[in-house]
Amino acid sequence: MRAGDARGAKVIGVYTLGPLSLTNFGVTEDELATGAANGLPYTDLPSIGSGLQHLAGNHYVSISDRGPTFTRTTPTPGRVFPLPYYTPCLVFFRAAGGGLITQSIVPIVADDAGTPVTGLSNSATDDSVPFESPTAKTQLPFNPNGLDLEDVHILPDGSYIAVDEYSPSVVIISDAGKVLTRYTPASKTLSGAAYPVSNTLPGILDRRRANRGFESIAVSDDGRTAYTMTQSPLGPTSATSPSRNSRVLRVLELDITDPLNASVTAEYVLLTSMTSTYPAGNRPQDLKVSSAAWMSEKKLLVLERTDEPNIGGAKLVMVDLANATDVLRLPIAQTLALEDANLDLASAGITPATTSVVYRNEETPEITDFKLEGLSILNRNEVAITNDNDFGVGVDVPLSSTLWILRLGEQIR
Repeated sequence: MRAGDARGAKVIGVYTLGPLSLTNFGVTEDELATGAANGLPYTDLPSIGSGLQHLAGNHYVSISDRGPTFTRTTPTPGRVFPLPYYTPCLVFFRAAGGGLITQSIVPIVADDAGTPVTGLSNSATDDSVPFESPTAKTQLPFNPNGLDLEDVHILPDGSYIAVDEYSPSVVIISDAGKVLTRYTPASKTLSGAAYPVSNTLPGILDRRRANRGFESIAVSDDGRTAYTMTQSPLGPTSATSPSRNSRVLRVLELDITDPLNASVTAEYVLLTSMTSTYPAGNRPQDLKVSSAAWMSEKKLLVLERTDEPNIGGAKLVMVDLANATDVLRLPIAQTLALEDANLDLASAGITPATTSVVYRNEETPEITDFKLEGLSILNRNEVAITNDNDFGVGVDVPLSSTLWILRLGEQIR
């Protein structure tokens, strides 16, 4: 990707969600009071932009992630879930008059009894140990039903396909919000889950970095094919790890003709941008892909960004898989050798996807939030993007969930 690839873009619409109590998301007033005591700074700043799909007109569906969380280092390192019974939700809204007007909020449930899945991590290998407060000495129990949902798309039969960071996994959800099945890596059987689990994704995916699973799902216009990808390279980021400075992302192609019997049909390599194309101070391990949208056969639009909020940087990148090598059954793809930063892909007989940048956030300085996580293509040169405001947690200045409409400087369809 060359620094000069992108052309001028402009913001043609800004829509912001006003204060909205988390009671609208199934949280009780008593739970909110406990959450505030546990360190939740705001009870009316929901995060609804972790994933996005345009429906029709000015209507959209989005998804909230696992709920408000923050890390702690003492008395025992872990992650605080001040609202441990918060559950991810499908959010239907319209954008009008500069605002986001919620029309329906559907909590994700695990069974016919309506048991909330919650956003709690599944096991110690999925994320930090969960605690209810910064000072709690007893950890919260892990929940095999728990989901950290990050992107969503409606399917032809009215169900939804979503992706999760924890296992990482692909999830099929009914129109009523019930998990119908969850596709996980081979080693992640999630014993005790209340819904069906199919551990048919490549086993190597369980080597995902902490809090870096799947954040994107792109679905073909006919609803038969889906693409998801690792948010960041697999493997550890310790100083001596060969994967520390890797740029390799794995793109999975899935046949979802029958969403309840989906299968992985191909796997490709996508390289993140060179950090030299981002503001100074960004490192390779700071870059991630946070959303994706289908453009045409074998072509995707992906939202790439940095994880460094004080430095910033975000791009929209066109990805062409047509001439990329399918590595699904190659021995190297079963190991972290693919993520070795010193690997010469050409010498290994692997051609990555070709890419070109169509938007950089420097083109629209009025967008000051770099934690952009939702993306949907509206027409030939307009897209909608949304932020993940993290429920106002861990920031000096709280932000509301916002949708921006961008008119790009070139056609993408």
